[in-house]
Amino acid sequence: MGLNTSASTGTAVASSSPSSSGTSSSSPSSRAPHSSSPHPRGGAHAAPGPNAPELHLRRLLLVFVAATAVTAVLGGLGRVGLFVSTTASLAPRHGPAFVLGVFVTVIALERAVALGKALAYVAPILAAAGALGTLAGTPHAAHASLLASVALVGTNVVIVRRQSVSFTWLMLLGSLVLAIGNAAWIAGRPIFEIVPTWMGFFVTTIVAERIELSRLAPTPRWASRLVVALGALFAVSTFGWILPIPENARLLGACLGAIGLWQLRFDLARRTIRRPGLPRFAALGVLLGAGWLIVAAAILLEGGTLPPAGLRYDAILHAVFVGYVLSMVFAHAPIIVPAVARIAIPFHPVLFVPLAVLHLSLAARVFGDLALLPTARSHGSLGNALALALFAISVIASRLRAPRARVEEAG
Repeated sequence: MGLNTSASTGTAVASSSPSSSGTSSSSPSSRAPHSSSPHPRGGAHAAPGPNAPELHLRRLLLVFVAATAVTAVLGGLGRVGLFVSTTASLAPRHGPAFVLGVFVTVIALERAVALGKALAYVAPILAAAGALGTLAGTPHAAHASLLASVALVGTNVVIVRRQSVSFTWLMLLGSLVLAIGNAAWIAGRPIFEIVPTWMGFFVTTIVAERIELSRLAPTPRWASRLVVALGALFAVSTFGWILPIPENARLLGACLGAIGLWQLRFDLARRTIRRPGLPRFAALGVLLGAGWLIVAAAILLEGGTLPPAGLRYDAILHAVFVGYVLSMVFAHAPIIVPAVARIAIPFHPVLFVPLAVLHLSLAARVFGDLALLPTARSHGSLGNALALALFAISVIASRLRAPRARVEEAG
């Protein structure tokens, strides 16, 4: 999840490496916060742990992310006619709050941890401030989101200077796309024109992290070069409102589909899904997410446009942001959260339940969008919210179980 997001959307080597233990706890002391951290791992040269104020800040930001996610999900339920009396005011803002407030904050935080510099925390702090302003309806919330994306560009510039390779450059490109898109939003461009740049940021960031992990598996050189080119082309094609690209929506769709197919064919997750426990869980989340990219691609290719609103628009956005990005967050949260917050969260198979609920309910929602079935759409939306709740409960339960598990192992 980053998104590896990334944590998020970012990803982590520990989740997908063939050497990862299938049943081991995600020990904060033994896992790198991000696979492309500029710091060497392990040994006498390992980066020192965070001081107390920094650790408190990390945990506070993660708590804020969780609260923002809950609030944004309530707004999303309001958009499909559920709990309207309590969510009506949040409904129009749930998308920017979730995308810029939850996902961007998580990725920026994970990047700050990877870089190990205090100034890098400016980006996640500003992203959190933008989310708070968006949910509160303040007029300058978008400015905070823009500043957060500019700060993230700065973080990625420093990382590129430390490690100038294809995947760090692709991450930098993704953050530039995000910043330009947010600037255009402030300048008055309609949000449906900005949404592709948000997709561009997350997809290129996740692709960059998968490229790095692909070095742990025998990936043909041409395949690695191909996915770099696809990620860069997708990032550029998100500026359809600037660049007069013929059939731009179909180009977006073709890139998304090709990236999804690449992951299903070459991603390290194809190998680690054979390992039990956490590697299988993370790999399943990655591969299911890649499948949703192909779904979004099919809708774009068939329609030939990204509509400004409506059910096809809803299906495309949720296939990418829920099916792909949020699935990556689920897949890597058991690694990223311990690494960032220094809190042990042992893996438990119960985590497969919210992952299954997420994808099954999303399938119902997208089917409801495309088949004009409002009941399926609303039930799918409710299932997405339930998946988030179940995931949070599962993680908390695993955390509460950690001390007892250590006692049992000692006994």
